[in-house]
Amino acid sequence: MKAPYRYLTGIALGLAVGFLLNTGNAVASVLTVVVDLAVRLGRYLILPLIFFSLPVAITRLRRISMLGTLCRRSSLAALFASAVLTLIGTLAAWLIGFGRIPVIPGIAQDIPVVTLGTLVQETLRMNSFRVLVGNSSFLLPLLVPAFILGWHMYHDREIAEPTFNFFDSISRILYRANRFMLVLMPGMLMIFTAAVIVESRRVVDFQRFLPLLGMILLITIVLIGGVYPLLIWVAGGRRSPWKALSGMSGALLGAFISGSPLFNYGNLTRHLKENLNIPRHSAALIAPVYMMFARAGTAMITAICMLTVIRSYSSLEITLFQAAWTALFSFLISFALPATPDRGLATAMVMLGSLYGRGLDDGWLILAPALPLFAMLTAVLDTATGAMLLLLVNRRSGQEEDGAVPAVRF
Repeated sequence: MKAPYRYLTGIALGLAVGFLLNTGNAVASVLTVVVDLAVRLGRYLILPLIFFSLPVAITRLRRISMLGTLCRRSSLAALFASAVLTLIGTLAAWLIGFGRIPVIPGIAQDIPVVTLGTLVQETLRMNSFRVLVGNSSFLLPLLVPAFILGWHMYHDREIAEPTFNFFDSISRILYRANRFMLVLMPGMLMIFTAAVIVESRRVVDFQRFLPLLGMILLITIVLIGGVYPLLIWVAGGRRSPWKALSGMSGALLGAFISGSPLFNYGNLTRHLKENLNIPRHSAALIAPVYMMFARAGTAMITAICMLTVIRSYSSLEITLFQAAWTALFSFLISFALPATPDRGLATAMVMLGSLYGRGLDDGWLILAPALPLFAMLTAVLDTATGAMLLLLVNRRSGQEEDGAVPAVRF
């Protein structure tokens, strides 16, 4: 049975378990422990895989004179996608609207907002070895020394080749170990699904969030199921885009159910290489950077949520200035979340509320009970957008293997 079907089986079992379990505190506590264990297993090899793969990718791309081209095209594609999705979300929330949500502030965990000073201090440690034992969710400090190593392994191959071969060997071993860990993915998705269902059943008056969730889900489905395949079809020499969509389906399921791009990174890496035929050196460079900075889905859903909060706290309609302000800062903030690849939406809402002020600093808390579901939609849209951009940039840069066709191969 191939990955998407195994994942769907795990999700179906999780749905059944989630509806059969009671919603008491004892069950919620047990699920919290089990979910934490699943997250730890899923993320166990991710940071070493990124650290040992990135220098190899940098060196190989420099050797074929493609590093600058790939970085430039990837950056422009990410900027364009974030701008377009932000505009779509803003227009949908402003012109269509999703109704007002009753102002019943919820309770959310403390959301860390990393300041620029902290970002610089954590990234440029006085002892660079410290990045190897730093925050497990903060990738940027790890990527900087990895990039430096890859950049300098290009020079003087006689000296650098043993180190390059060492990193390449470890990277391949970790990739193989990651494939072994993915055997557990259906079980982990079952646990996440059950936990989300139980948590949603515990929310009082959950119906008040359904219009907003439904509209975001509809926009997400249209983008992933319609717009993205069309773009792949146009850019791919009229080849069937559905094979590419089916090839990334397992990665999208993992992102959606886990709500965590970092947890899903190992799953995404395998889908990019084995199903979408993206070379390892391209994915190893662009995928981690996209996970931190190319957050088009986060930008779109942040704009939608913020305008919904503004509408809920006011009896007046949203003005053009409010819509434009929300679009601009949702777009900008989406590039300021490298320290929170997992909780980007919550952090973006905190930052946006603080910037907006006018008594709405904590206005986002009315969405707190449904925030895990919004995070799931954000994660799948970020993942789908990043994979689509990586596929298109890879084709435009001539990195695609001759005769390679996207397909579900595992």
